[in-house]
Amino acid sequence: MSDIKPATEKANDDATPGSGKSLAKTFSLVALFTLLSKFAGLARDMIVGHAFGLGIVADAYNYAYSITGTILVLFGGQGGPFHTATFATLTKEREGGNGKLVMQMMAWTAIAMGLIALLVYIFAPIIVQAIVPGTVDASHGYSTAQRLVEVIKQVRIMAPLIMIAGLVGIGCGISNTYNEHFWPSIAPAFASGAIITFVLLPHTDGGVALALGTLVGGIGQLAVQIPGMLKSRPCLSLDIFTKLQPGMKEYLVMFLPLTFSTSIGTLIGYVDQAFSSGLVQGGWSAICNANRLVQLPLGILVTAMLVPIGPIFAKHVTAGKIGDLKFELKRALTLLWFLALPVSALLLVEGRSVIKLLFEKGAWTANDTEMVTSVLLILTPMIFFYVARDLLTRVFYAFQDSRTPFAIAVMAILVKIFLDWLFVSVFKLGIGGIALATTLITIFNLSWLYYFLRKKTGRLGTVSMIKPLIIMVAGSGLCGLASYLISNNIPQTSAQHLASILASIVGLTWANKIVLALNIGIASSAGLLLYTAFCYVLKLEELRLVADKVQAKLKISRARP
Repeated sequence: MSDIKPATEKANDDATPGSGKSLAKTFSLVALFTLLSKFAGLARDMIVGHAFGLGIVADAYNYAYSITGTILVLFGGQGGPFHTATFATLTKEREGGNGKLVMQMMAWTAIAMGLIALLVYIFAPIIVQAIVPGTVDASHGYSTAQRLVEVIKQVRIMAPLIMIAGLVGIGCGISNTYNEHFWPSIAPAFASGAIITFVLLPHTDGGVALALGTLVGGIGQLAVQIPGMLKSRPCLSLDIFTKLQPGMKEYLVMFLPLTFSTSIGTLIGYVDQAFSSGLVQGGWSAICNANRLVQLPLGILVTAMLVPIGPIFAKHVTAGKIGDLKFELKRALTLLWFLALPVSALLLVEGRSVIKLLFEKGAWTANDTEMVTSVLLILTPMIFFYVARDLLTRVFYAFQDSRTPFAIAVMAILVKIFLDWLFVSVFKLGIGGIALATTLITIFNLSWLYYFLRKKTGRLGTVSMIKPLIIMVAGSGLCGLASYLISNNIPQTSAQHLASILASIVGLTWANKIVLALNIGIASSAGLLLYTAFCYVLKLEELRLVADKVQAKLKISRARP
């Protein structure tokens, strides 16, 4: 095997209660890289929003992306089934190394996913009509037939992403096995850059530009995985097509249940699509944009935590140290909540202003802003439950139990169908009803995961988390209140005066955006400072952990020549 030390060995060296140095270091690195990718994604959403608003092109793209691009996000990302199964398989020592095993994984995956991509291309009309059944009112400016044609066209262009997704996921798993976190975390930025480029280039068909940009971006995500993949020393041989290589059976046994579990989330998305397709124009795009804004902090926090914590959970389970497992779980969860709660409070208060700042330009109207805001306000409380759900799911994987999360996810589909029907068809809540159902289903998932995890580990010691959680919630409430009061009481005359000065330099549109950005920045900074001070006065341990880490980073930076 390669003499490069696998990531799990390095992580496990310090995986003892009270240490956490390796966890903190890896968390920081992955968080930084993921942050860069998420902001690239935000820039992509802004450019697309400015170009197409929430009209037919954007709606069709979001429907088409759910069939093809979503597979790349779920299956090709860190924490996805290909990544998780590959990582778990390659961390075990094998005589002769993992070269042939890696090639067999990639070859079989390319063939299987390639066939699925071909079927999607051929049967695109049937698939699209099945998941986008709603009719379009004539007042929307386009017909149902026009929307279906646009979606089918984009699906066929992006179909190869289905094959690319599996290879990207395997690449992430290989890279992380050999302690390479940069390329897997930064790769999505290349996809966003490709979409931005194709949208900004001269084109006659916006849908084709979006679809081609997405496809090229997926190819770029795969290309940047190659340096990390080469560390496994892949070996091409004919017998990778004729017999199972050592470790391949373990990979398949773990991969298949993980795939089913991941697919359940996609199916829930298709349920939402079916109910939203007959609602207001741009409704599905509004849901997608609001969800991406929520996923910005979520993706950074959850991905950064799950990448280093998974091997630590697995080590404690293997060693039978359930007490240490519960210690690490509580520490990781409280850290996630400490960071996520004030962000949630600021999203609730400043969400409308943030959407207006980022998107309201070009084809994006004030009505589009209100639509996305209405969804964002309902989805934001989900952040608290979402981070806990994903962390608890990782504990089940450490126990080699993917059946329980899968069974819960299956139940969630049925409950989601009922809730969407109840809120959309009965109570007529529109896209807000779909968002409410999404938040409630996250709580449903978390509750059942917690119930079954207690059966595995015994009492989780959640009572000890009540006091710090109360401090965090109260501090977040103060954070949101301070931000709201400051944001709404900054003198309008001063803002208008500043805007008029800036207008002569950068133009009225950019002047207003600069003033709005300053308003959001000042109000949010004040809220976060109050949150920090509140937690400091009440001696919250999570604040000390974060402060120690920042202080250590500053000392290292100053020590460098």
